[in-house]
Amino acid sequence: MTENHSVDGRHLSAEGFDQYVNNQVPMTLPVLGTPAASVFINPITPELGLRIEIPSVSAAPGTGLSNIATRVTTFDGHWYLEVVVTNGALFRDAYPVLCAMIDRVQLDGMKPVVALRATLAKLSTLLLSPEKLSREREVGLFGELLVLGGLFGPLGARDALRAWRGGDAEEHDFGLRELDIEVKTTSSERRTHWIESLTQLMPTGARPLWVVSHQITPAGTGAGRTLPELVDIVRSQVSDDALLDTFETQLVGSGWYEAVRDQLSTVWTRRTPSVPHAVTGDFPRLTPDAIRTDWVPMGRIPDVKYRINLDGLTTTQPVPEIVSLAIEFEG
Repeated sequence: MTENHSVDGRHLSAEGFDQYVNNQVPMTLPVLGTPAASVFINPITPELGLRIEIPSVSAAPGTGLSNIATRVTTFDGHWYLEVVVTNGALFRDAYPVLCAMIDRVQLDGMKPVVALRATLAKLSTLLLSPEKLSREREVGLFGELLVLGGLFGPLGARDALRAWRGGDAEEHDFGLRELDIEVKTTSSERRTHWIESLTQLMPTGARPLWVVSHQITPAGTGAGRTLPELVDIVRSQVSDDALLDTFETQLVGSGWYEAVRDQLSTVWTRRTPSVPHAVTGDFPRLTPDAIRTDWVPMGRIPDVKYRINLDGLTTTQPVPEIVSLAIEFEG
C-alpha cells in the first residue's frame, strides 16, 4: 500500500529523501501548488517519479533515455503526466531535478511538457550517457527535416507538423491532405535506399504515394549543416508553445535527443538534387500481392527488408506542387 506523506516546505532535504528511500516503503510526497503535483517512490519496483496534473489526456512524450520514462495516467477523474526514473542507483541525483520540474510548472508557470524538455536535458546529463545516434538514423532524420522545413512555407507550421508522423513506423513519413510522402535518404554514391517492410511502399487507400529521394554527402568547407544545426533551424520556425511541444515530441519519436548533440559533427550537403518519384506500377517495390504464391508461406516470414536502386529513374507522373516545394528547402 502507498502511504501519503506531506512534508514541510516544498521539498525534502537530501538526508530526508534518503531516509524515505531506505525505509523501502512505497509512498507519495505531495508538493503544494497549482497544478497538483507530487513525487512518488517505490523502492521495490524500483521507481522514482513525479506526477503532475495536466488539463486533458495526451500522448506521453518520449525521452530517448533507457532509464527514464514518461506516461500519462488518471486518478480520481484527473489526468497526470508522470516522469519516472527506473534505476534505483540514480534516485538521489534525480530527485532534485524532478523537484525542479515541478517548480518550473508551479512557480514559473511553464506548461508541463515545456518544463519536461528542460528536465530531460538535465537528467540526461546527470544520470546517463544515452546510446549514440546511429549514422543511419542521423541521415534519415536529416532527410525528414529537410522535407518538414520545406512544408512550413506552403502549409504553415501547424499543418506541416500535423502531417509529420515523427517516427511512427505504421505510417508514411508525411500524410498530407491530398497525398502521402515517404522520405528516403542515403549517403552512398549510388541512389540506393533500404525499404523496411513489404507495406512501406503501399499507398494508403486511394491516396497517391510519393517517395522523396535525398542523396547527401559530408560537405567540405562552405555550405552544409550538421543535424543539430538543422534541428535548430527547423525548431526556430515554430513559435507557438503548443506546436513546439508537438515538434519536440515528434522529434524524440524520430530518434533525436539533445544529449547526442555534441556527437553529431558531420556537416551534410546534397550530393545531387533531391528527386520525387510517384509510387506507381513501374516503381521498384515488393508488396504482399507481388510475391504472394501458393508455395511461399508468408505467415512464416514476419519481416522483410530490401534495398532499391533509383539511379537514373525518372517519374512519368506530373509532380504535385506541394511535393516540389517540399524538396526545395536547403536549411
